Formats: sequence, C-alpha cells, structure tokens
Amino acid sequence: MAPFSASWKPKALADEAAAESAEDELRRLLGDGPVPFPERAEREFKPWHRPRKQYVRSVQWSRELGFLVRDLGLDNELRYLTLPGDDLLDIRYLAESVCTSRGLRLKYLGFNTAAFPSDVRQPELNAAQFSINRLEYINPESEVFPGDFRQIGDTRSVPWQRVRRAGPFHAINLDLCGGFAGREKTEEIPNYFAALQALLQNQGSSDHDFLLFLTTRMDEHSVDKEVRASLNDIVRRVHETCKAYASGFASAWGLPAGGESVRLLERIGFAEAFMLGLTQWIVAQGVTHGLKASVRNFMTYRTGRKNGDDDIVSLAIRFKPDPFIQPDAQGLVRTVGVESSRDEKICEQSAAIPEKVGSRVLVDEILRTQGQDFERCMNEASRLLAAAGYDASTYRDWVLQEANRYAKA
Repeated sequence: MAPFSASWKPKALADEAAAESAEDELRRLLGDGPVPFPERAEREFKPWHRPRKQYVRSVQWSRELGFLVRDLGLDNELRYLTLPGDDLLDIRYLAESVCTSRGLRLKYLGFNTAAFPSDVRQPELNAAQFSINRLEYINPESEVFPGDFRQIGDTRSVPWQRVRRAGPFHAINLDLCGGFAGREKTEEIPNYFAALQALLQNQGSSDHDFLLFLTTRMDEHSVDKEVRASLNDIVRRVHETCKAYASGFASAWGLPAGGESVRLLERIGFAEAFMLGLTQWIVAQGVTHGLKASVRNFMTYRTGRKNGDDDIVSLAIRFKPDPFIQPDAQGLVRTVGVESSRDEKICEQSAAIPEKVGSRVLVDEILRTQGQDFERCMNEASRLLAAAGYDASTYRDWVLQEANRYAKA
C-alpha cells in the first residue's frame, strides 16, 4: 500500500474550517435550538368596543336591516357602504346577524385612510379584511378603498367613480368618530354634507328601499357655529311653513301650539336642536333627489367617563324611491295628474321628526337599568372582539372599569 501524502493535511483542515464557518453562520441565523413563536401583542380595547356601541349595532343597525331584507324579499346579495374601523366590526357583525340565517352574501365597499400603503395601520386592516373576505357569507370581491369618504362629494374623484360602480346600496352606514358638522381642517376636499348629498343623488337611481345610518358627535365643540346657525334656520323655516311639524314640535316638548318660531330653539337643548336640523336637511336632500324619507329612530349616548349630556347620536332613516318629473322654467313640460310640491313633500316627511327626537333611545340609561340588555350586549361584543383577534378574557374587566354606568349583574 502506498504511503499517505503529506499534502492531505492542509486540504482537510481547510474543509473542516469551511464546515465550521457554515455551521456558525447557520447557528447565527437559527440559534442553538427550537425558536419559540413570538407572543401575540396585546391589543388595546377602544371606546367603540363598549357595550353601548354593541347595543346600537344590534338594536338599530341589525334590526332595521333585518326589516329591510324581509320587506324587499332579498335572497341573494346585500350591498353595503360603510366607514369601517380597522377591525371591520360592523361588517363582521351585520354579516353574521343579518345574512347567515337568510342565505345572503354581504358585498361591502368601505372607505378608510388606513388602507393607504403608507399608513402604519395598513397591516392590521389588511389582516382583518383578508380574514373576513374568506367567510362564506361575504362576497370576496368586497373591499376597503384607500380614500377619504368626503371625496365622494367631488364627482371628478376616484372615490365617487368607485361608488357609482358599486351602488346603489341597500344600506349606507356613516359611522363617524368625530363630528359630521364640525369645522373642516382643510378646504382641499369637500365636507361631509357634500359627500352625503352626492350619495343621495347616486341612490336616486335605486329601484328599492334603502337605509341610511349616521353616527356623529353633537356636542357644542363638535358643531361649527355657522353650520349650527344654518341648521337652526332650517328648523325655524319648516316650523313656520308646516303646521303638522309645528304641532308635533309642541307635543314633543309640551309647549303651547303656535309658539314663536324665532325663540323655539331656546326651549330645547343644544343636542336636540342639532338632531332636528341635521335630520331636516337630510330629508330635504332626499326629496330633491326623488327619495321619500321615513325617520326610524334616534339613539344617543355619552362618551368618556364624566357625567353630562349625551354627545353622540346614531340616527336611522329609511328611504324609498319617489321619482318625479322636474318642471322646466319655460312651462313646456306637461304631466298627467297633480304632483305634490317640494315643500308639501318636505312637510309630510318631516312631521314625525320632533316626536322621534323627543322619544329617542337613551342607550346609557338602558344599560344602567336593564341588566339583561347589558349582559347581552357585553357578551355579544366579547364574542365579536374575540373573532377579530382581541383577548376576550380581559374584556369584562375592562368594561367594568366603568361599573357605575351599567346595571349590576
């Protein structure tokens, strides 16, 4: 046998060094043992996760949508425009509570600035949308559009075109954290009034009833002074020109019939005047665009922990198509039959508004005095948040940090 060559030693040492280097690199990347999964970061609960918001979801939104689906005989798809939060809780809840038992699919179009790639909240929103769109009762073509809802008020904008393609809708849910009628921080985009006007214009082509839900702050700090003055003028005008409205107003607040309209708003609270004016404006816009409004209900509650007047209102209005032929200035258009005037329609549709405002649902009062409603809303919200990835085991303790606001279990 031939003797070993002395040249094998450097080569063997080099191979061993290379192997050790590769092993060190692999250890640097993977560590010395199994890598544990990172613990899930705890997600903090938000103000709209409280039972009072769940009461609105279930008793106002879900119930009214259920009535609409029943009356329309829907058996295929429910089209829904929304301003969802990053967790898409309203979409998840309404799809489960309204669509599953009826064999419907929910097709939603949402607007949320978190959908922009540059927004730090985008990963969370994308995860929520991916999870929801995989559900059986959600149309997978549904989407949250990266834009400010107010841009719908610009008919040259991409958001407006997106609404035109997706509508008309069976339900529109404008759930705002801030004020619909607040002072705008910029004049570069339309305001909320313009956006809602454009939406109602678009809904004028609908051949079926639809719902409008609007949630907004209504405290003095959240309502622009000029807007407030305009809304008050709207209320005074309808009070002066519509006897049915004036009668309903007097009845709702126990005032003598025929009271002075100039001072009528001094007899009621700031929030009540705001609800009257905003709703009256919406009804008039509906008439302009060939829609007939039926105000369903108002729900109010208070944010924060301090006592005081309710500062949030959630209103529900159901519209039905009521098209009419617009007269022309030259008088050449001739129609058959007598068409009610615009003022007559507004009067008819507005007469019930004062009574609806006066008998509004005080959500905090219900949850403070009705233990069964409180427990139901807390349990529903807990399940909803768990499905969205929150730690539901800590939810009850978080809610009861404000125990004085709720009925004793």
